[in-house]
Amino acid sequence: MKTKGLVLSTGFALFSMFFGSGNLVFPIAVGQDCGGSILFASMGILLTGVLVPFLGVLGILLYKGDLPSFFSCFGKKGLFLFTFLSLALMGPFGVLARCLTVAHGALELIMPGTPLAVSSGILCCLVFLLTINKNKIVDLLGTFLTPLLLLFIGIIAFYSLKDGSSIEGNMNSIEAFKNGFFQGYQTMDLLAAFFFSTFVIKHLFDHSKNLECEKTTLKVFFKASFIGGAILSSVYVALVAMGWNYSSLLADKLPQEMLGAIALQSLGPYAAPLVCLAVIFACLTTAIVLASLFSDFLRVEVAKGKLNAPLSLAITLLISFLVSNLEFSGIAKFIGPILEVTYPALIVLTLVNIFNKFYGYKTNHWPFTATLAAKLCLI
Repeated sequence: MKTKGLVLSTGFALFSMFFGSGNLVFPIAVGQDCGGSILFASMGILLTGVLVPFLGVLGILLYKGDLPSFFSCFGKKGLFLFTFLSLALMGPFGVLARCLTVAHGALELIMPGTPLAVSSGILCCLVFLLTINKNKIVDLLGTFLTPLLLLFIGIIAFYSLKDGSSIEGNMNSIEAFKNGFFQGYQTMDLLAAFFFSTFVIKHLFDHSKNLECEKTTLKVFFKASFIGGAILSSVYVALVAMGWNYSSLLADKLPQEMLGAIALQSLGPYAAPLVCLAVIFACLTTAIVLASLFSDFLRVEVAKGKLNAPLSLAITLLISFLVSNLEFSGIAKFIGPILEVTYPALIVLTLVNIFNKFYGYKTNHWPFTATLAAKLCLI
């Protein structure tokens, strides 16, 4: 694959893997509550929802995808526990299950009254079929699903930003920034970055014979990150603006219903199929990667090879199906407090490891431990 093509496909794949169910919900909620401070609210969520996750990918790339080395301060047992808990929250007990609930909200736009269990079951079957051939995940996301997703989101954003009705808010610029910053935690994309990096690194080296030099690899990565980050940032800013523009309409809507409500208001009868497809594609792209990551860990590290790949994947999706019955708000209730405590410490760990590779800063557990302890004391 030529360098330009590699940069583009990797950039689109980065965007796709970072843009899932929560990324369709939280920016709109940030805009709804920003009190008109769209710029500051957007800056907040771009820091934790875009910059921080891409720093995570950079950190893992600098360690050549070696997670044990990146998290060496945890020790062997600590790394196993951290990996299991992270993949569980991103997978069947958290984000993966959340994908099913958001997709259900989209499906109801064209099929009102569809039971959550039915839509979740159908999506689980699709994820199972697409995840079995894991080696083609990055190519699939970068060359097929991402352009379609961007098309649908672009159409909705174009028409929805032409009109709307906001309401007066009492949130100042600083509060809007803080709200966007902390809502960015909810995307969980820094955690995802630690594990998505393995797909990106494999993709880079599988498609080019000219990336043996680390500087060349980093150059391609930075270009791809610029593309993926620019697309993700543009979508976030558009969603924040939509949230504020339609804040009065969204006052009585559940989080997973917000995008659909905006689209129906702005596009009328044409909105339902567009929103349904856009949301399902976003959820599907995220679910494929998360299901693959957790099922592999379950099969290799937990079951020690006693489970075959299809069975491990089936177990992962079954748990996701059951947890999805808690619905979006129920899942968010137990994820939120965990992220509030751990996210700052993980950001600090990421920065320390990057400084280690670029400037020779010695890595140890104290920056992570001190940040975690400080956050616990502030609760």
